[in-house]
Amino acid sequence: MGFTATLVGGSVGFVAQMTSNAVQKIPLSRQPWMHVLCAVGGAWGANKWVQTETELLADINEMRAHKGLPPMVGTKYYFPMVPPTYITEDEQ
Repeated sequence: MGFTATLVGGSVGFVAQMTSNAVQKIPLSRQPWMHVLCAVGGAWGANKWVQTETELLADINEMRAHKGLPPMVGTKYYFPMVPPTYITEDEQ
């Protein structure tokens, strides 16, 4: 997820700067260093989001274990904070 987050975050930052230039009706390639800074900032923000989400899931699981509840489960990459599902014998 790290590479995808970096790519998406960097793209969002870059597009935000391009949109800013378009709204101001100035050349889109003006101040190219701002494009780089916004792309780096977007990539950092996206990676921080993923890191925070992972830490939050660990904290939630720790609190649930303290209460005697099963941990939150999900796939590793998609919907990591869905509650556990219980399969009954009738469904098998």
